[in-house]
Amino acid sequence: MATPGEHVQNATEAVKSAVTEQKDSAAGSLGDLAGALRKAAHESAGADAPATRIVELAADGLERVSTTLRSNDLDAMVRQVQSFARNQPVAFFFAAAAAGFLATRFLKAGYDSPRPTESAPTQTPF
Repeated sequence: MATPGEHVQNATEAVKSAVTEQKDSAAGSLGDLAGALRKAAHESAGADAPATRIVELAADGLERVSTTLRSNDLDAMVRQVQSFARNQPVAFFFAAAAAGFLATRFLKAGYDSPRPTESAPTQTPF
């Protein structure tokens, strides 16, 4: 029979595995999005257009995030976040608050709440 400690360890490993899988999936999606942004920028505007430069900068940022997600393991990323929180507590607080706000908005936007349907007034037969 497994001990409670073994159950906790198994659950921890399962969560780490699931989070790592999601991290890798997010890295791939961000890389794909960066590529799509670059392609759209080059196809829709001239190479010297200010909008093209802005989109290129956004694509570069997404590519850097994607590369960071791919190259770092979960424990290293947690250590980086902890270090940032210790060194820049105010910035970390505001970043966490902004992330929470955005996550809430994202979840609310994705939630398909049933809306009451308007029904026509019923007529009573006479």
